[in-house]
Amino acid sequence: AWWTPARAAPMTGSPRRVAGAIARAVRTAWIAGTEARSRALRCAPRDAAGRVTRWHRGFGTAAPREGDDDGMVDIDAFLAPYRNYEKTGLPDFRRLGTLNRTDEQYKDDAYDLRRVYDLLRALGEPHLWEKTEHTGARWGPGFQTIHVAGTKGKGSTVGFLAGILRASGYNTATYKSPHVHSVAERVVCGPIPPDAQLDERGAHLDPTTRLATHGKIDAETARIVLDAQEKEKGKLTYFEILTVLAMVKFRQLGAEMAVVECGVGGEHDATNIFTQESIAAVVMTAIGKDHVDALGGTLGHIVRAKCGIVQMHRPTFVAPQTRGDVLQRDDVNALLCSEIWAEGGRWITEYDLDVKAFPTGEIEWTAEGKPVQLVDYEIWTDGSDDLWSGKHLAWVKRDLKGVRMSLVGPHQRENAVNALRVMEFIRCGGGQGPEDSDGGYRWSKITDGTMRVGLENATSPGCFETVLPPLRGRVWTDEVATRERWSRSIDVECGIVADGAHTVESAQAFFETVGEIFPGDPLAVVVAMASDKDRAGFLMEVIKAKPEVIVLTTVPIAGGTERSMSTSALKEAWDFCEEKVRGAEAYAKKKADEKGKPELFNPWSPPRVLVEDDFDAAIDAAVIGLRKGK
Repeated sequence: AWWTPARAAPMTGSPRRVAGAIARAVRTAWIAGTEARSRALRCAPRDAAGRVTRWHRGFGTAAPREGDDDGMVDIDAFLAPYRNYEKTGLPDFRRLGTLNRTDEQYKDDAYDLRRVYDLLRALGEPHLWEKTEHTGARWGPGFQTIHVAGTKGKGSTVGFLAGILRASGYNTATYKSPHVHSVAERVVCGPIPPDAQLDERGAHLDPTTRLATHGKIDAETARIVLDAQEKEKGKLTYFEILTVLAMVKFRQLGAEMAVVECGVGGEHDATNIFTQESIAAVVMTAIGKDHVDALGGTLGHIVRAKCGIVQMHRPTFVAPQTRGDVLQRDDVNALLCSEIWAEGGRWITEYDLDVKAFPTGEIEWTAEGKPVQLVDYEIWTDGSDDLWSGKHLAWVKRDLKGVRMSLVGPHQRENAVNALRVMEFIRCGGGQGPEDSDGGYRWSKITDGTMRVGLENATSPGCFETVLPPLRGRVWTDEVATRERWSRSIDVECGIVADGAHTVESAQAFFETVGEIFPGDPLAVVVAMASDKDRAGFLMEVIKAKPEVIVLTTVPIAGGTERSMSTSALKEAWDFCEEKVRGAEAYAKKKADEKGKPELFNPWSPPRVLVEDDFDAAIDAAVIGLRKGK
């Protein structure tokens, strides 16, 4: 077969987790009951008296040492029994208690940061940054945090920020969600190794495999978590425990900076655990109507939840709201201004520093068959030596020419601009001085060169991931596996792209990217969605892209089918959209006839719509439909 699920994912209507569910079968190892506890404790290292000893890796190491796996517990297996909202879907705000105290009957479902704090205290509060006097290398033995919230673009922004910090030589940790292939993707720590292979531009050829991506925890930490779960009577969730375990890993590996992505919302999210002095910056990406039922029911409640991570006096960076309804964008900007001000955050605007992106329009294809966009960036800062000196001098422009970004599309340029603004601000000491003033400790290892390398190295699984390049992107490669895969696919002229778009705004960004990478090419779209997404709004954006073929299918989500939307529900949504378009078409024809200008009417050419419950058959149908035109 020319295509397998292990190689590709469809254009989905769910987060990156859905793309991963399609890309590979989720391996799930179940541990349950007292036997699991005894197994976890039996593998723990013990002293001469038979007592469990704490496994510990030396601070500052970036990879496991030989023998470290002794007494370790697999995170995937350990977390499998816990309540996982990524698999089952979030309850509404009444049950989660995101607006007010939840009813007694729903108390097991409610968000409660108290239990997260209790578990952190049991593990020694690894998330806190102990602020001390500057020692010449950095402040304190802990790590500072850049906290990222928003509806779309969080994962890519985290990738850009971490890529720049790692390229600058800082031991940088990242915590992202959800994962695509393995839970180890969520918890990554380490700088780019000094012996890493680089290309002629200085870009890291393999930006992930040499970093410390850990899918295991020590047995004593597992025991503490089990004790806490017993004390909480089973209320700790998968995400809450994983967040705490990530903080433990960061501290064990001596992270200097952590870039942490919120899960859902922000105010009640398990990642909202950092103190004011621990936060280096807060970043808000594009905000839209996702998880609206869980966060309160309105756009205002969504913005309120996102801004819950804003800290007093700490620099806050907000991405431009460029997609979705125009009135909604204005509402979001107004609500953001109000909420950030109410929280006491410091909104960093273009009047503090500015970054502009100018796409060259060139698209290159790598040896692996991945598209790369070339972008020029301008960084505008104050002309004085100290950005915060108060001297009224002309602004100075610095250029980053020809940055080759593997994250493609206009939305990724916007995310990169936001990341560059954060890095430039921190580099100049913004918000890093005494009492949160400017001009304090500078992250001086960040340079224009490391910014370039960081942007070029950034990756984000499930974001316009080219599973099979078109013929023009299939260049010669020394990789035998890649050549074999392409030889089996030689009769497939089209490219196959996987993307986790699942909102109206993300669908707009996806199809804008399709227009840049595959201009004028015929399009087939395979759609699978989660049951709690706006399927009608999403399909309307698919219609606007004018595909020739649409295939509706279903896939597992997070290893289960609880959240998977059925093909019948998708077909019902399509019928609704088609009726809506037909009505608009009839109205447009009527108006053209009334004006006596029938040439103004452009009839709609509907795509061929197919329904396939089997995902393999859905991909086959899409490719055959494009190849034969029927």
